[in-house]
Amino acid sequence: MKQPLAVVCAVVVSFGLGMLLAGGIGAPDAETDVFELDLPAAAERMWFPDAAQYDNDGEPLSDESFEELMSSLEVAMTADETLADFEREADLHLWNFMRRLAVPEISDEQKERINAYMDALAEEHPDSRAISQRRRLLDGYASPMPAMPSFVGFATLFSDPEGLPSDGEPFVDAQVEQLLAQLEATLNVPEASGNFEDEASVPLWQLGMQLQRGTLSEEQSLHVSAFMDRLAEKYPDAVEKLDQQRFVIENLMPGKVAPNIVGKDTEGVEFALEDYRGKIVALIFSGQWCGPCRGEYPYQRAMLEIYEEEDVALLGVNSDAVLDTIVQAKEREGLAYRTWWDGHSQPDADQVAAEGPIATEWNVLGWPQIYVLDEEGVIRHTDKRGGALIAAVDELLMEKRMREWETESEAVEVEAETETEDEEDPEAGAEAEAEKGQE
Repeated sequence: MKQPLAVVCAVVVSFGLGMLLAGGIGAPDAETDVFELDLPAAAERMWFPDAAQYDNDGEPLSDESFEELMSSLEVAMTADETLADFEREADLHLWNFMRRLAVPEISDEQKERINAYMDALAEEHPDSRAISQRRRLLDGYASPMPAMPSFVGFATLFSDPEGLPSDGEPFVDAQVEQLLAQLEATLNVPEASGNFEDEASVPLWQLGMQLQRGTLSEEQSLHVSAFMDRLAEKYPDAVEKLDQQRFVIENLMPGKVAPNIVGKDTEGVEFALEDYRGKIVALIFSGQWCGPCRGEYPYQRAMLEIYEEEDVALLGVNSDAVLDTIVQAKEREGLAYRTWWDGHSQPDADQVAAEGPIATEWNVLGWPQIYVLDEEGVIRHTDKRGGALIAAVDELLMEKRMREWETESEAVEVEAETETEDEEDPEAGAEAEAEKGQE
């Protein structure tokens, strides 16, 4: 049960820092379209001892390493750069401190020292949300975890630049360049350098999520793929991770035909995504373990009722470790739509099986993840939730109806023109009818 808790806590940290760092992206220069990334001082140099020193397979943390860590924290929290922008800098320093407590065994005496320091820090900065938030998470991170959380993966340096597409609009080249520059700067901060494979997962995923908000031209897609090639040359040990992101760029962007999914549903019957061509599809990656996923259930029930007689299908990809969990949840919550159970590949998982073959291929790291496909299987929207998902499906359903109406109208028009021609030339019409009879 420890690891799922760590994941949840990490996501909280990530979103908190994303808000704090939202002002860190400089506007483009009007003449050169060059973007400047204003990194916090907490990320620009190494403030703490080497993280590898604290990744000790759960062994007790030595007094020497502990004292070095506490001294580094004091220096970081009282530095002029920190005091100049306390919330932004302190939050990142505290995260960097806490992640070094994740793996080793922390003694009761050491925990008392940490708590006393945090209490004193809170008294000195009573209005600091960063301190209160980290203080609440401290006990969880001071208990041994199987692996140290990453620096840029969870204490994310990404923010959404202004002006990005929000609903499938085309990207301009400068926006793509800005996102790639952000990624490169993020992966080159001192805490992350030399540990690309562990640090890159979430920033790469975030890049994909941001690019999925709009539509890439063919040239832009090739440019992003070439960027991934350069990263692969620089970090050959991370080729598999980069290939996953390349798959997203080449297959999971708006305007691309969604890759087929073939697997067994919760009743053990095999089916395929392509079986639903001709219908608008909401493809929902979800799990009963995931609070935000459960928050979508009322909207899904509403959609089942609204679109009961329409060419609309809800399809799920479930990440619960135990099949009976999702079977009972679907029955209890009234979610009568077909679902692939993707948790079968992780028999040792306790509750969360989020690394199944389908979720892995589709590079799902944030849950829920939702794709909306048109009747041709083309991805039209990503990450629509709640009422926005219903509105997106409504829009595609209306487009489908309009195309069908136009097709029918054209057919009626052609038939009317043919009848008119027959009336004007009865002999030709008779010959045409005779030819039809011979056929």
